[in-house]
Amino acid sequence: MLISYFYPNKLHRLFVPYATNHKFLDNSCTKEVDLIYCGSASRLDKAMAAKQEYAKPLICWVWDLPCFWREWARNNAEFNEHAWRDKYIENTVSNLRKCDRVISASKYTQKILNGKYDLKSEQAYFYVDLEGINGTPLPIKKGYVIQISRLALNKRFDHSVRAASAVDRKLICIGTGKTEVLKQLAQSILADVEFNASVPRVKLVELLKQAEVLLSPSLHEGWGMTPIEAIYCGTPILLSDLEVFKEVYGDSAIYHRKDDVEDMKDKLGRLIEDKALQKKIVKDCLPLVSDFTIPKFIERWEKLIR
Repeated sequence: MLISYFYPNKLHRLFVPYATNHKFLDNSCTKEVDLIYCGSASRLDKAMAAKQEYAKPLICWVWDLPCFWREWARNNAEFNEHAWRDKYIENTVSNLRKCDRVISASKYTQKILNGKYDLKSEQAYFYVDLEGINGTPLPIKKGYVIQISRLALNKRFDHSVRAASAVDRKLICIGTGKTEVLKQLAQSILADVEFNASVPRVKLVELLKQAEVLLSPSLHEGWGMTPIEAIYCGTPILLSDLEVFKEVYGDSAIYHRKDDVEDMKDKLGRLIEDKALQKKIVKDCLPLVSDFTIPKFIERWEKLIR
């Protein structure tokens, strides 16, 4: 099958060499293709344009729809900065209704699509880049905590700054976005914080393997790839008590109350002090990784595109 594949970044293309039954056109389409596959709703406008031009069936993968963004805003400035999301969601939902099939990244996302928008979808988990992680030697743990994500409002990097400072740990933040406010916060409370807009993949994995704990205090996720990567790197995780995190990690992870920085400080302090608990989290979560490999993804994906 010849597939027109619209995707946002290189990570989304890692499975392509394994899909040996198909050929792919990257971010383009012709009349010869059999199927248009959109690997993220962020690329759906271009994929939909190709569908309309060439009259080909279109399947779209949906990570999430951040329809509860109003709950993230703590003041008028944050509200106004994110008001654009309503129009984006409206446009995305309109395009999803025109797709021939929708794939949701988690059961949580599937529930939102169905319950809020009456959009039916098939659910299938994505993969993590295990080969890339395997290629980086396992270094000695260092005394810092880490958060890896876009510097978006719902990621609550400010909570990580406060929590890391409270337990006297350096925080390494990796992600693109605005850092001015976070730097001011770190300076005001004398927190040791290092910001990296982007680092090479090998360096990122090295930093993740060296970290004492991965923090993920998000208010919203469609699935959450980084905690799975952290576990495979041997790094314990501290997560906010999101429904989607509990869907994946169940009772194997440690959670703090969502948007509660004091509870996050308390849980992080206990985790830092308890080395046995750190090892237990990794041990209990590690078997979950086998469900998020590229071969597993290919198996699910093949059934859905058929």
